[in-house]
Amino acid sequence: MTRILLLTKNIDNEDNFEKQLRQLGNEVFTSISLIEGILSDRVPDSFLSMYHQVIFSETIDTKLVAALVSTLKRHALILLRKTDEQLNETQTLEWQELGLSDWIKCYPTLETLRDQLTCDQTGLVNTDVSPVHPKKNLAISSLPLSTSEERLLTILYQRQTVVISREDLCREMWRKPKTHSTMSQLSTLISKLKRKLEEVGLTGEIIETSWGQGYRLSEQAYQQLYMEEH
Repeated sequence: MTRILLLTKNIDNEDNFEKQLRQLGNEVFTSISLIEGILSDRVPDSFLSMYHQVIFSETIDTKLVAALVSTLKRHALILLRKTDEQLNETQTLEWQELGLSDWIKCYPTLETLRDQLTCDQTGLVNTDVSPVHPKKNLAISSLPLSTSEERLLTILYQRQTVVISREDLCREMWRKPKTHSTMSQLSTLISKLKRKLEEVGLTGEIIETSWGQGYRLSEQAYQQLYMEEH
């Protein structure tokens, strides 16, 4: 049985959707008040650990969902957004980078909802894995990165933990203003760089996505890296 936390701004709006979730054998708790509690870090970890998935209703605005995702992604939770909004590739990658797992249509068929929730179960984090201890003082030039990945990491490192807009990153990476193509390339490059840095032992969020603003190297990642002087 999957335990689902459904966050909404209007409980009456969720009647049919909640009924579908229960028809599929899920245990559902729908709440308005927990939104503020999560944002202010007043919801105990022990409470959140009881749930497998969190679904954000379409009644919650985009910026608030982004803030909730940013707060909840440190937990072993699958984060889902209920919406009929159509996202382009760049927007999809940005949400994935932020920590959102997938989207659910506002009025799905029971079969579609069943298959999607079952598929999303594979994304659950294994909390029994022993923690990886961070490697200290990794030289950026020694990392197994492509030329573009190393350039991107160098730019982020040189700005330390300051948020850099996507426009500025595109300009510094490719010496031209942002386009749909360069924005898409940047999102893909960010994802690849994160994965490679995790593989060499960096811990924590590594590269933080600031919704609507840009990216920055996390303080924890910054402390584990250094640039060699030439």
